Amino acid sequence: MQGKGCEVAGDVTAQVLAAEQARCDAMLANDNAALDAVLDPRLQFAHATGAVDDKDAFLAKMAAGRIRYVTIGWSEERVLELAPDVAMLTGRMNTDVEVEGVVKQLRNRVITVWGRSGGAWRMIAFQSTPLAG
Repeated sequence: MQGKGCEVAGDVTAQVLAAEQARCDAMLANDNAALDAVLDPRLQFAHATGAVDDKDAFLAKMAAGRIRYVTIGWSEERVLELAPDVAMLTGRMNTDVEVEGVVKQLRNRVITVWGRSGGAWRMIAFQSTPLAG
């Protein structure tokens, strides 16, 4: 039963997926202001290469054009509410990206962790693992 101020799991799923879409849109547009708004200050962004950036380092790479996203496609998305205001989004991500001038096609399994504060969902962690084959 849902009481006043309570949220059903479907609402969390829709909100996290909308936040992820906003993150992808910001990355594709190379819009650092929009990206800054959807990334948590505690961000740990683990790239498929094993390199890890905090929020400032990731935003700096985007602003400098060192990373340029061309396409981002999700499949097999699953949102799991871990605790109030904390959720995990997992799935497959196909990304075409230019890194330091080199075009790459990334086919990864992804885990993201999201937290809600001030009414907004923000990405706290990103981990991608390349798919074999």
